[in-house]
Amino acid sequence: MIKPDWIDEGYFATEKRDLTRIRWVLIVTMLLNFLATGVKLAAGLAIGSLSVVADGLDSLFDGVSNIVGLAGLYTASKPPDAQHPYGHRKYETIAALSISFLLFLTCWQILQTAWNRLGSGEFPAINLWTAGAMLLSMLIQVGTSIYELRQGKRLNSEILVADALHTRASVLVSASVLGGLGLVVAGFPQADALLAGLVALVIAKIGVDILRENLPVLVDQAALDPNRIAVIAKSVEGVESLHRVRSRGPVGSAAIDLHIQVSPRKSLQEATAVADEVRRRLLALNEVTDVTVHLEPYRQDDSDAGDIFAAIRQAAQELDLVIHEAWVYSIDGNLTTELHVGVKPALTLGEAHKLVDQLEKEIRLRLPQLRDVHTHIELASKDVRLSDHAGSETVAAVRREVERIVAKMPALSHPHNLIVRKERSGDERFFISLECTVRPDIPIGEAHDLTSSLEGELHRRLQDVAEITVHLEPPDQD
Repeated sequence: MIKPDWIDEGYFATEKRDLTRIRWVLIVTMLLNFLATGVKLAAGLAIGSLSVVADGLDSLFDGVSNIVGLAGLYTASKPPDAQHPYGHRKYETIAALSISFLLFLTCWQILQTAWNRLGSGEFPAINLWTAGAMLLSMLIQVGTSIYELRQGKRLNSEILVADALHTRASVLVSASVLGGLGLVVAGFPQADALLAGLVALVIAKIGVDILRENLPVLVDQAALDPNRIAVIAKSVEGVESLHRVRSRGPVGSAAIDLHIQVSPRKSLQEATAVADEVRRRLLALNEVTDVTVHLEPYRQDDSDAGDIFAAIRQAAQELDLVIHEAWVYSIDGNLTTELHVGVKPALTLGEAHKLVDQLEKEIRLRLPQLRDVHTHIELASKDVRLSDHAGSETVAAVRREVERIVAKMPALSHPHNLIVRKERSGDERFFISLECTVRPDIPIGEAHDLTSSLEGELHRRLQDVAEITVHLEPPDQD
């Protein structure tokens, strides 16, 4: 694939793991699993033991899972490209998930075999050769599991860790089969099937654990604590503020993006140097492979801001447009405005762009002091959305979290007018709004930070929350 000319060599994420070493660990593990498979199948077929043959098939799944892992790792090790700028690491996660499904299949087969054995009344003829073969295969699997698990943790590979857990499950299967054979010799033929059923449940539990560990990667759950990222970014001299701190990706290969604000008095070269230093410090974290820093000027009060905003909103109103948000920046003495413009949902994309282009021309005509006008098109929906109050238990849980968090923020007090609702559209997520009291002389910038902190902490503590709105107000003067 030809790389576009506009992409430099440092554009793509860099893989920090030793993929060659991971691949060799999988190959060694696969060979050991097939060795254990051969020993078990030979012993089971020799004495006609259904449980030993089933155990051999379980070990065969271990080897097959290694092949699946090698295929997934091959795809995951491909370098990033224009279509996959974050690399192909998630293919390895998918391979790890496939191992969990192999575990569920193994569980089902063992349960089915155990049920058939209970109904048949048959039991195998046991001899010392069979017991020795089972012990040998167990030792091979124990060593394989320990080796692969250690290497998986050292190399930050979820495929190795998941496969090691699968092999550990096979050891439990072998132990149950061996124990069942001993009880069969002692005169309890049903023990073989019953113990196999119990181990099948253990295997299912391991499969569920693998799902829990890997599904968050596919749904882009936050890979790092945003507060940790913020502390590192704020430690860089020149960072005035930051927001929209996000991260995603698997353990050991996280991608971060964030917006930082610097003084508008800095030159473009100085501001870029600040952003580069933030990126360098975050990339120094072992678990991070890619960092994107969005650079913005720090918004400050301007004496003409009121007149500028009034003129912008008047121009938008004449075109039947809505200004959701508006900022004016001063960079090297030049004024720039950034607008979020709401358009009617019924408009086509072409019609919307034509209206917004006309708005930009009107703003430049009325406000010649603005050097640039940047617009972002959004929907200006005026529909009334039907909502219901959340249940009393949910409201009580939200209220407890709000009061607990506000108690730890000295500048805030008296949380009230709490509303927890959900829309009738079927979305199970909640929408929360509340008000808090704050002293009247607090700077507006500090008040904004308090609001953001409270909203962020609530998002972190509460699940299934779509949006949180916090309003600050001074205490009553009566």
